[in-house]
Amino acid sequence: MESFESYRGVKTCTDLGKERLARAKAQLAVTPRARVALVSPASVRSANAKEPATTNPTRELDAMVLGNTLVGYGDNISLENMMIIENLIKFSKLEADRETRDNLHPAAWHRAFLVCMEQMGCSVPIQASVEFRKRSASGTMKNVVTAIVKAGVDAAKAAIPGATVLAAVADSTLAALEKEPELIQVFNYEVTKVKGMKLALLPCEQTKNGLIIVSCSSINQDSAVVGGGVLFLDLKITSLDIYQGSNFLAFNPAAYAEVKDDIEYVLGQHRREVLARRFPRRRS
Repeated sequence: MESFESYRGVKTCTDLGKERLARAKAQLAVTPRARVALVSPASVRSANAKEPATTNPTRELDAMVLGNTLVGYGDNISLENMMIIENLIKFSKLEADRETRDNLHPAAWHRAFLVCMEQMGCSVPIQASVEFRKRSASGTMKNVVTAIVKAGVDAAKAAIPGATVLAAVADSTLAALEKEPELIQVFNYEVTKVKGMKLALLPCEQTKNGLIIVSCSSINQDSAVVGGGVLFLDLKITSLDIYQGSNFLAFNPAAYAEVKDDIEYVLGQHRREVLARRFPRRRS
């Protein structure tokens, strides 16, 4: 990770990022693509089937559930930049999922995701980060998630102009998700299908100078307390230990052209393996 000043210019995909993309493409060439259906309840399968896997974000559908990850787009981000940052998130999520499949350390996924995003050309300023650490939490899980996102934004806003808006995008994305009864059941299943819960929340926005800014907050908790038929956002907890991490990322979309074809090729081959559903963050 680096200082804030270094992301003002055009940062490009690193050599390690190019090696990662080449490896991902090579793996697709030698590994038979197993078209295995998602192992999930009927409601999850039917919900996923309602939307084609290849749809793009729109002004009306400006948030999405991506497996156990929730992505929301701010009012100022262009449709092109929505697609750019979404592809980076999807690719980095695939890579982090693959790399940490057998790693039980709670911080493993968060760090693997950040490393991939940085290798793809994102800047991750160290003064805008909250180290992945354990905290004791109480209240509803929704309040806990909101507090973790706020902690990440608070760490960023002193150094990064415009970071404050990401908290509002995160809040409105969560609020909109709660108004989608079927979709919140889908997300709840994805978050809690392992023991405890594991999720990430990524609000995105575009600055006046065209940079894409993202707050990445992830939560990992392995207690049997989570579950039992109650939506995890509604769950009331007392002194529950939760691992949290929050980081601010910035990406100059001018750098995407270099990796566009490779990323979109890899994502095209994986498009049916990741649950993806869009919904409106803003409502009239």
